[in-house]
Amino acid sequence: MKKALFLVGGVCAAAAGFLVWGKKRREPVEELAHKLEEAWADHHTVV
Repeated sequence: MKKALFLVGGVCAAAAGFLVWGKKRREPVEELAHKLEEAWADHHTVV
């Protein structure tokens, strides 16, 4: 019984964390692609 309560509590905590931090971290895919492109270019130009 104790393990079941911990399991339910853990799932609820994970869902709450996903809802809280998931909204703040959402960015359009195109913006992420541009960031990746810039990081890749910086990595290859700085030698």
